[in-house]
Amino acid sequence: MRYFAIVVVILALVIGGGILSYNFLYPTSLEVAEDYLTALSEKSYGQLTSFYHGEEQFPSSATLVDNFKKFADAFGLTEIEIVDFEPIKESLLDAEYQAKIEYSSTYFDPITITINLRLERENYFDWKIVWADDLPLPTIGLNAEYEREIVFPERGSIYDRNGYLLAGEGSTITIGVQPGRISDPVRLFTTLNEMLGLSESYIRSQYQAPGVQDHWFVPLITVSESYYEEINQILRPIPGVFFRRNPSRVYPSGEAVAHITGYLGEVSAEMIAQYPEREYQVGERVGRSGLEYGEEAILRGHVGYHFFVRSSNSSEPVLFAETPVKHGEDIQLTLDIGMQELAVQVLGSRKASFVIIDAETGEILVLASTPSYDPNEFIIGISNIRWQELNSEPSRPMFNRALQGRYPPGSAFKALTAAIALETGTFSALSEFNDSGEIVVQGNIIRNFEGQSFGEHTLTDALVKSINTTMAKVGLELGAPTFREYFSRFQLDQRPELSLPANAGQIGNPNRSQVALAWSAIGQDQVLLTPYHMASLFSVFANNGMLKKPYLIEGRAEDADQVIQPETATEMKMMLEKVVLEGTGRQAAVENLVVAGKTGTAEVTNQPSHAWFAGYIENFGGKNLAFALIVEEGGIGGAVAAPIVREYFSSLLQLKHY
Repeated sequence: MRYFAIVVVILALVIGGGILSYNFLYPTSLEVAEDYLTALSEKSYGQLTSFYHGEEQFPSSATLVDNFKKFADAFGLTEIEIVDFEPIKESLLDAEYQAKIEYSSTYFDPITITINLRLERENYFDWKIVWADDLPLPTIGLNAEYEREIVFPERGSIYDRNGYLLAGEGSTITIGVQPGRISDPVRLFTTLNEMLGLSESYIRSQYQAPGVQDHWFVPLITVSESYYEEINQILRPIPGVFFRRNPSRVYPSGEAVAHITGYLGEVSAEMIAQYPEREYQVGERVGRSGLEYGEEAILRGHVGYHFFVRSSNSSEPVLFAETPVKHGEDIQLTLDIGMQELAVQVLGSRKASFVIIDAETGEILVLASTPSYDPNEFIIGISNIRWQELNSEPSRPMFNRALQGRYPPGSAFKALTAAIALETGTFSALSEFNDSGEIVVQGNIIRNFEGQSFGEHTLTDALVKSINTTMAKVGLELGAPTFREYFSRFQLDQRPELSLPANAGQIGNPNRSQVALAWSAIGQDQVLLTPYHMASLFSVFANNGMLKKPYLIEGRAEDADQVIQPETATEMKMMLEKVVLEGTGRQAAVENLVVAGKTGTAEVTNQPSHAWFAGYIENFGGKNLAFALIVEEGGIGGAVAAPIVREYFSSLLQLKHY
């Protein structure tokens, strides 16, 4: 009996040791399944075949790698994660597990699939997976086709304050010929050359190109709808000429708002690299200038994607995943296109700018800059020659003078000097001065315009008659720190945040000498302002000392700041109205309107002076309109800029019927 027990113990030890050795040498079914899923999550597709049961059919490593690559490329696969794993069945000869796998994507929300792993023994020892053709996607398998389709958003439009379209959907006209209908080639070539600048050799090269059929429409050139209206009656009777209308982005007001709307152009490599989150596509037309560029993210929206899968058992693709397209949003501006177009009209061919702001609300009603360009040229397709012309033209038609042009403000700046003097109590409107025609500051002579001498006068007289000597004395008394403080308080040193290229004004360094301070007080030396800043400055006087920061896009108004006391603003109103009634701004007076303002003749080294007139119109249709007008190299502000202001508001008065 004792020997039997010993034998049993020995057998148990042998069997137990064998089992331990087997478990040590050969992985369990659970371990095999886990290792398989680990290889999948690490994207080691070629290694998956080492886990498959040799007595069952399974794909080659190359097939797995190739098919997963097709899936990954189309889906934008970034990561594979095993999010759940649990046993379904485990026995001596077979086992089954269920796994949930999450595929993450660059283009789509993550998708989760569920697969069942069935394992059987191979050669009695190894656990192997029976290939079920359920990867990359279950029920579809390897023999599938994948496609990612991009869905482009509809671009938002830009409207003025009254809903007038400034940039949006419209159409262009492609002019072409049908070779078989050309019966009078001489007339055709002559007319197309005169009206469109197309040479006979170019026209022939298009419709006589190899393979062109007589009944084809052969495109030659694309023009705007407006130009088509001009030439339609001339071209239509010519045999063989045909037209085709194409949907397109258009700018109905063209040059009048070109610096504001900007234009579209092909996306650059730099933009693609700079804005990866926008997922630009090569060849896409995007905002390249103006609000089209500055508000690109809002106007463009965001592309969407469709992920289609076609299995070997289906002839039709199935939408497996989708990222909805986000269409662009419309933008409404504070701009009044009627007022804007009138401003461009009165400025004519001058190098000039006119800015008008509602002083109480901060709404920019006019932001005009001349000369300008036609943004529709860019939609049609601008040539390199034309692009070079626009950029090399001395009058700089693509330069937005209203926001980018920084000019010495000249005597128009005296309004700020006077306001500071009143606000600080350094002088009053009736403070008395005596002028001999010039003053000497550290050896530097400051004279009045044309050497005039005004004798005894008040601060009001000094502003009304634009007396350089007195305003320089006021500046010296105020001191550079005070000038800097109020320059910043009026936000003249801030760059406008209007989604457009813009510059801040500068006061320079008036504390470097008494000479610099004196000249700064009369708007010279290093002081530079844009027309935008000048209009903003005068809006304070029209709004009881409150500065409502100007804005261009509806819904982006900011709170107002009390820049000077209402009493100071009231005194400035009286003085500025007197400038127009009795002083240097008399030519800006408009019948039935209260016009207040200040002229400026800004001296520039080796160039003619810039002509300024800035001010406000009181109660124009219930609004106090602050404005600034500059004519580059225009000469004397009172003689050049003031009459343009009078012409503008007189015309506007008739148009608005106020």
